[in-house]
Amino acid sequence: MQAQLIYNAKAGGLSSSPKKENLLNALQEAGFDPVYKETNEEEDLDRVLADAEGLVVAAGGDGTVRAVALRLLGRDVPLAIPPMGTANNIAKSLDVWGEPLQLISGLSEPQPRSFDIGRVDTPWGTVYFLEGMGFGFFADVLAMYHPEKGKNIWRGLEATSDILLKGRTYPNCLRFNGNEIGGKFLSAEFLNTGTVGLRLKFAPDASSSDGLLDLVLIENDNREGFLDYAANMMLEHLDQLQTVTRYLFDELRFFWDGFPIHVDGEIRPHDWHDRAEIKETNGDPHAYLPDVEPATITIDVLPKAPTLWLPAPGPDKKNE
Repeated sequence: MQAQLIYNAKAGGLSSSPKKENLLNALQEAGFDPVYKETNEEEDLDRVLADAEGLVVAAGGDGTVRAVALRLLGRDVPLAIPPMGTANNIAKSLDVWGEPLQLISGLSEPQPRSFDIGRVDTPWGTVYFLEGMGFGFFADVLAMYHPEKGKNIWRGLEATSDILLKGRTYPNCLRFNGNEIGGKFLSAEFLNTGTVGLRLKFAPDASSSDGLLDLVLIENDNREGFLDYAANMMLEHLDQLQTVTRYLFDELRFFWDGFPIHVDGEIRPHDWHDRAEIKETNGDPHAYLPDVEPATITIDVLPKAPTLWLPAPGPDKKNE
């Protein structure tokens, strides 16, 4: 069987990551006919994946997996995802751990696994997410961080501290499963995997193959502070806080009037940074797009959208 390798040499930023030649050799040793075509820009993926058949191997981080998976929607082409990124939220949600070369060797006996994808109908078009989307704290941090400028720990710390100090809240009304929930929220996350971004654990028990999405809401309330949220998020106890509620849904609608939204690790709409301005609303600073027509955004789930091939469990896991 042919195996088309998509390789992101910049993923993770580690010099110890395997070279593409090593990955191609590992695929051949696993019984595949490996194929590699250069993809320097994301636009190159359209060309490279147009006639892909057999197996596609996305060797990179969550962004690489997302870019490849979305181009395989509706096609009977399995996808393997040896993790080589910084967070690797998608792979870890599937319990895929270990060295990429060892994981590729396990593809000689692949374990098929379905994977859901979130679909979002917005005023600027339909977009998709593999990890999650949302508004509030994480989206505000991403908007200030400017991920398109590249990774920078100091810029990330500056963005996080700025958002913590400003404490932006968002009035909204969410409708799902016959429920209507209104209020002012510090954060609303719609999740397919348990973690987003740099391993922010909003819903550690979330399943990416149950046909449902998780909603995690953090109310605007003085009973807890952001340090409480951060500590409990790292300890996987976020849902134990009084101001945090979690729901499951297969379709949801919420009100949007120009605030930043993150879709996986990107801010939407694409031109948000160019058009945004800060304004005061009831004493709270908000970042908005001016002069937008208020709209309803709808989220639903594409169950079992791509088929992933996971490596056969190693000896340790076989004995569990």
